[in-house]
Amino acid sequence: MFDEPLDPAADRDGFVRRMMRIVWPAFLAAAVAETVFFTLFDPFELHLFGRPLEWSREAMYTLGFFGFWLLGITSSALTVFLERSAAEINRCPYPPSARPPGCPSNERCGDR
Repeated sequence: MFDEPLDPAADRDGFVRRMMRIVWPAFLAAAVAETVFFTLFDPFELHLFGRPLEWSREAMYTLGFFGFWLLGITSSALTVFLERSAAEINRCPYPPSARPPGCPSNERCGDR
């Protein structure tokens, strides 16, 4: 199953699916977080290093949304990274006949 060579089209589809599992939940979480945050705090009452921010409301809403989105992307990316199985991490992308000597599947499966 994991000894087959990687198909570039399948790998690209897997990458797109993985990115959507990261970006879409983070987008939804950012929308909720921004709504809750700016419901509780007025943008003109925010201070940075003791000085009031002199930006428009729209700029603060935008910056807040992208900040929450970045935080969500980081969290989702860490989850996707940690959910990989041992087989995904340790697999050798080459067919058995073309594997280099250090390929993990050589020692484990005994096929040389």
